[in-house]
Amino acid sequence: MNKVKQNKITFRLILSAIAIIFSSLTILSLPVLLNYKSKVVDIEKNFYKNFKIYLKSSGKISYKPFPKPHLIVENASLDFSQYKEGKYLINSSNLKIFISLRDIYLRSFENLVSTEISDTNLEFDLTDIKELRNHLYQKVNKPIIFKNCKVFIKNKNNEVIIISPIKKILYAINSKTKIKNFIIDGEVFGLKFKSHWKRKYDVPKTTSHDIQLFNPNIEIANILKFNNPKKFSGNIFISYLNDKMHYNFRFDNGKIYILSPDKKNTNFNIASKIQLNPFYFNGELVIKNKKIENVIDNILINMFLYDENYLGNFNGLLNLKFNDLKNKLIKNGEINFAISEKKINSKEAKFTLDKIGMINSSMSFIEDQGEIKFVSKNLLNIENHIQFAKIFQIGSKKVKKIKQIHFDLEKNIGVSDFVIKNVKINNIENNSIFSEIFLIKNIHNLRSHIRKVID
Repeated sequence: MNKVKQNKITFRLILSAIAIIFSSLTILSLPVLLNYKSKVVDIEKNFYKNFKIYLKSSGKISYKPFPKPHLIVENASLDFSQYKEGKYLINSSNLKIFISLRDIYLRSFENLVSTEISDTNLEFDLTDIKELRNHLYQKVNKPIIFKNCKVFIKNKNNEVIIISPIKKILYAINSKTKIKNFIIDGEVFGLKFKSHWKRKYDVPKTTSHDIQLFNPNIEIANILKFNNPKKFSGNIFISYLNDKMHYNFRFDNGKIYILSPDKKNTNFNIASKIQLNPFYFNGELVIKNKKIENVIDNILINMFLYDENYLGNFNGLLNLKFNDLKNKLIKNGEINFAISEKKINSKEAKFTLDKIGMINSSMSFIEDQGEIKFVSKNLLNIENHIQFAKIFQIGSKKVKKIKQIHFDLEKNIGVSDFVIKNVKINNIENNSIFSEIFLIKNIHNLRSHIRKVID
């Protein structure tokens, strides 16, 4: 290596060392060189410029060089609106504003890098949620990060209805992919979840939102195509254990239409039309491949036992259908509900007894000695006596004159066994037999009881 080349390398090393030392000294000595109090107006103005959120500081602002150069605002109030008195969306004593080397040298605080809020409560009401949505769609901002915070969502009466501990929120735009991301890692109602909302700027009218809940594992994928506030559409996919749901929805001038495009491969299929003003819906929900006891314990109980306050101004008709039920005898059924004036009324319930006839039912849930019990009064109209005799292994002559069987059926919630009692054949009572209570554990057990009644 010649001396000229060696001198050039040495000069570059010296120059680099000087730059590093100068930069380090500048970063470390910034608190001495700068009066932050005189820069409050600039910091607040540039905070909005970079993050599109208004900042009002009333406490001390200090500088920390590590792990990355940043300012700490000890008493910061933040909101989507500029002029507010007393109530702010966020009041934090731990707001960090990360600054660039350029701003350190120039002491301008114009091009802020990111901001981080930690150990802070966030209080949202309906207006704040609307403003957050507007921020997601309309603002271009630098990265905003939340760590170890709690989100409080309030109703119109200023009552807290949801508390959600948040491990981390990342709200940022990827400069390479041109995708705006809003990522949440948190917990709600005791369930841990991850949520990822994103919007591509090359397709600005389409957004996607993926939610994953843990224990139980539920995955939700939602795509929204937004034309204007009066017209938008999308689809949603839901996966929970063995259940798959897929819905297309469309909002058009105050009406919502929901359909299931893949009825063959999904368990809960919907066809519904909803009018918003005044609110009224007319819908059909088809549930497939479920055990009857699961239908009672997880679905019907919510239609009969409910808090009237949650119904609000809901009015409409719901046709609940059951197909391919996992039962030896009952495969299909249908229950019609009418919802009006904060009441849900069962209008008609009927089930098909496999190739035998139709069961008409009247259902209810009662509390008995501290337990919730399902109770139904049923009428079986026998249409095929030969099939009835075949399934229950009874001589066909014995059932030939039987047209109807009345019976009550009961089941405690969480228990798979059923109880049958108050059995009547063609409205003729025989107290010595029909007053008995029959415990049904399986189809063989049921056959034995039926033979006992008819013989």
